[in-house]
Amino acid sequence: MWRLPTQWWHEAWSGLSDGRFVTLGVHPDDSGGYVRELVWLSEGDATVDPVAHLPVEAFADDEPFLIALPDGACAIIAGPSELWVHRDAGSDPVRVPIGDAELLATVAPHPRLQGGCAVSDDSTFAVVLSHGVLTQERRFVADLAIDTERLSATWTSEPRALRPDDFPRDRFGDDAFDDDGELAVSLTASLRTGGRLMICSEGSDLGSMNRYGSDFFTVASVAPDGAVAERRWEESGWKRQPGKHGIHGRFTADREHAILTPNFGTGAWKGQQRVLRLSDGQLLAPRFPRGRSKASILDRSGERWWIEHEGELLAVDEITLADV
Repeated sequence: MWRLPTQWWHEAWSGLSDGRFVTLGVHPDDSGGYVRELVWLSEGDATVDPVAHLPVEAFADDEPFLIALPDGACAIIAGPSELWVHRDAGSDPVRVPIGDAELLATVAPHPRLQGGCAVSDDSTFAVVLSHGVLTQERRFVADLAIDTERLSATWTSEPRALRPDDFPRDRFGDDAFDDDGELAVSLTASLRTGGRLMICSEGSDLGSMNRYGSDFFTVASVAPDGAVAERRWEESGWKRQPGKHGIHGRFTADREHAILTPNFGTGAWKGQQRVLRLSDGQLLAPRFPRGRSKASILDRSGERWWIEHEGELLAVDEITLADV
């Protein structure tokens, strides 16, 4: 268990292959500035590592992107040409240059790192990238291969987007309005498993999510050209319903689930999380242990669920998942 510092801001988090959990975040320090820290959690212990090599910058072009590596380590991608490998709690981070960064420049404007998550069953990750100008419009993935033994990393693909026509785009919720904007859909989370790529798309326009809500949410397997190969779960039609709607999705470190978190309290879920079982697309409602009913799920690694409850991060061995 670990209590979050006052005004802690989660930048990224992930379960690790050995069952532990790491979270990267920022909070105010005693000098009036901000400090970035990487926190390692096991079932009964917490280690806080300062991330002084990545100072906090306002309006930075790229935000740190956290990846859980297959050997229980993690990496923080600092930008298109650099990442830092953290092998264990308390260890000195190792800077690793990223090769072939020019592949990212094949898309204009140059994509940026601005959130999202990437999970993989091997050492290649489909890293989520944002539009180069439109803030937080996560639309692309590019493959990044990391070799922790040789301490090398290389981009192995150009950025690629999803095929918009394969998704239930309905930005305005009114047939009288033509969608004259850029034809695109969001791509906010990726999972490479068994030779296939699964994604979460949180709608057509992330930039206006807080003000207007989203038009759809999809979890699907996609082909290399961005076409949908198989829909695992999808909800749409929100712009034609009362209230604002939207879902944030991320895949769990065990590669068995997607955690779906509503952005608003409207709709049948009333702001409560759901868990999507990827093997069959079954939507499940979590039931937390006694005294933890207001908790939220962060991830699952090994046999542990990692949750946040009233300012604390902790592991629980079991969460009941009921059919919806």
